[in-house]
Amino acid sequence: MKKLFCISLLSLFATANLTVMAQTKSAEPVAFWGKEDAYLLKQAAQMFSLADQALTENPPVVGAPMARKLALYNLDAMLHEVKYDNSQPFCDFIDSRIGKVIEDMKAPVKKDVKIYKIYNDGFVARTKSANIAFDLVRGECKKQKLLSDEQIDAIIAHCDVLFLSHNHGDHVDRYVVNKFIAAGKPVIAASEILPDLKGVTHYRSESEILDKEVVLKSGVTLQVKIFPGHQSPMMCNIYVVTTPDKYTFAHTGDQYDKNDMEWIAKVKDNAPKIDALTINCWSYQIADAIKGFNPRYVVTGHENEMGHTIDHREAFWLTFQKLQPVKHDYVVMAWGEWFSLK
Repeated sequence: MKKLFCISLLSLFATANLTVMAQTKSAEPVAFWGKEDAYLLKQAAQMFSLADQALTENPPVVGAPMARKLALYNLDAMLHEVKYDNSQPFCDFIDSRIGKVIEDMKAPVKKDVKIYKIYNDGFVARTKSANIAFDLVRGECKKQKLLSDEQIDAIIAHCDVLFLSHNHGDHVDRYVVNKFIAAGKPVIAASEILPDLKGVTHYRSESEILDKEVVLKSGVTLQVKIFPGHQSPMMCNIYVVTTPDKYTFAHTGDQYDKNDMEWIAKVKDNAPKIDALTINCWSYQIADAIKGFNPRYVVTGHENEMGHTIDHREAFWLTFQKLQPVKHDYVVMAWGEWFSLK
C-alpha cells in the first residue's frame, strides 16, 4: 500500500512538473530587460491588434465617435514610426483588414450601396447592378507588396470595371490591370497610363468634359463623365460614374491644381447628383472642392500611403482637421473598411 502511494505521488509530481514546463514554454514573456527591439515589437503587435479590434467594433459612420478616432489616431502613431514598416504586426494588421473585405464581398449587394476602401486611394463602389473599382493597387512599402496576389485576385473577382486616374505607381498596378484585361473586364485610363497596353481604353481631353458609355461584361452600361483634372502638370482624370440603378460616384485621384478650381466649383452643374465623392485627403482647398462636387457623402482617401516618406504619410487626425469647415456628411476610413449608403 505504501509503495503504491509513493508511486502515485511520484506520478502526480511528474504530471504537475510537465504542466508547469508546458505553461512556462507557452507563456508570453513579461520581462524584456535588455531586449528593447523585442519589447517594442511586442508593443506594436498589441497596438495594431487593438486598433483592428476597435475598428471592427466601431465601423465607419458619418463623423466618428471617440473610440473610432482613437483607433485611427493610434494607427497614425504606429504608421509614422518607420521601425514598424513591413514588420510582422504591421503585416498581420493589413491581412486582417483585407481579409474582412474579401469575406464581406462574397455576399452580393441587394440594395443600397457599399463603398470599400481597399488601400490608399483604391476604392470599390458596389451596387446591385455593378461593382466599380478605382485606382486599385496592391500597395508597396520599401519594395514589399502590402496585399498578396491572392488577396488582390479575390477582390478583382468581385469587380466589373477598373478606372485609373493618373500615372503614379500608387494608383496604377500593372498586375491588377492585366488581371482585369485577362478577365475581359474594361479598364479605363488617362492617356498617359500604360499607353501601349492592349486592352486599356484611354480617354482624355484638356478642353472639355467627356461623356462616355462603358459596357460591362454583364451587359450593364455605365454612364461616365470624365473631367480634365491635374496633379500639377500630370493629367489626372476625374471620373463621375452613374450606374443603371441611378447611383453616381466620383473619384478624384490625386487632383491638386490651383488652376482647375474654377471648373471644379461647377462640377455639380455638369454632372448628375453625386452620391459618394472619394477624394484624396490632401486635395487643393479640399473644402472648396467638396462644395463644387456637392455630394451626399464624402469619403477621404490617401491617408498614410506607405510608399511615401513620413512627411507625406497624411495622418487621419490631419484629415479630420481639414474637414472641420466641411458642411457635407463625411466618412474617414482605414484600409479594409466599408461604408453603406442608404
